[in-house]
Parts: sequence; C-alpha cells; structure tokens
Amino acid sequence: MKTDSNKTEILSQIKNAFEFIQKLYYECSYLIKEIEGQLAETEYHFQILRPSGYSVSARSSTGLEQNNVYFWMPRKFSVAFVEEELTEVTKGQNFTEITDNLKVLYFKFILDEKNLEEPELIFGVLYDIEKYKDWVKKFENLMGTFEYIDNKLFLNLPKIEYTDSTVKLKGVFKKVKLIDINSSLELQNKVIQPIIDLYNNKE
Repeated sequence: MKTDSNKTEILSQIKNAFEFIQKLYYECSYLIKEIEGQLAETEYHFQILRPSGYSVSARSSTGLEQNNVYFWMPRKFSVAFVEEELTEVTKGQNFTEITDNLKVLYFKFILDEKNLEEPELIFGVLYDIEKYKDWVKKFENLMGTFEYIDNKLFLNLPKIEYTDSTVKLKGVFKKVKLIDINSSLELQNKVIQPIIDLYNNKE
C-alpha cells in the first residue's frame, strides 16, 4: 500500500513534471519570438505564417486509444516564414499563394522522439512547391499535413525531395541542438545567418 509519504512524493513529482514541461514550452515560445524578431529585421522582412492564428503547427490528439494518447502532449511543432510581400493577413490568418517562385523558411522543433538524444531544431528552406489537391488554396493549408508526414519529409536530410498525392516539394535543411542556443547572438550565428544563406543559395 502507498503510505502518506509515498502519496506526497507522487503528488510532488506530478506537479514538478507539469511545471517543467510548461517551462520548456515557454522557452520554446520565447525562442520562436526571437527568431521572428530577427527575421523581421533582415532585408527580406520575413513574416511568420498564421495558418489559424498566431500559433505553432503541431500534431495533437485527445483520443483514448494508446497510440493517440502519445499525442496528448505536443512533442514536435513547426513554424514557417515568408517574405512580407508574398503573403496577406486577413482576420488573423495568412494567405500565401503557392507560386513557382515561392520559398518558405521552415522551423521544426523536436522536443522528444524515439531515439532522440536531446531536443533539436531542424531549419531550412522549402521550394519548388506544387499542390495537387483543390482543397489546398494556400501554403498554410499544408502546414498541418506536414505534421503527419514529418518523418517521411525529413527522412534524408540535408536534402528534401518529397512527393505524394497532395504535394510535391524540395528543400534543404540544417540541424542544431536546442540546448546549444543560449543567447540572441548564438541564435543569429547558428540559425538565422545559416538559414538566410540557404535561402539565398538553396545549397
């Protein structure tokens, strides 16, 4: 039987676990906003995309089946950016037309995953984007889909060449350990400048 001391310890562990995860989410939020701020100051004036408001895109679930319970807590999520002149904002949502020349900065935050030793950030540029479904009216419509195919999408980094019945695209990406980004300067040197280089060169 559980003693009162055991119960107290379990309750403390539950509280500490949720407080730690919440702190981790806050840190990710601050980092995304710092990325947003630094990208807005570049010559391209990149703007964060809002598929359904100012938020990340993530796969989540409230299903009671065991495989769905795994997704109760977001372990991976993404944000994307395009040049300000390539997107429009209406009622808090972006409309970014998929054209031959569209290039998108894409950031994938991975906090937990099978065989992942430590949290990481995958970042890079998506280009040569083609849509095959009529329901895809804008790039933002694809962001939720990417959360379900991310293991296929990012299978052969640093290059991406992906095709399915919905979309075809290419990309070039880099990785960095999230714990290694501890300041605005490190973010600039390890993420922002490298992704701008990729954007300019696609290599």
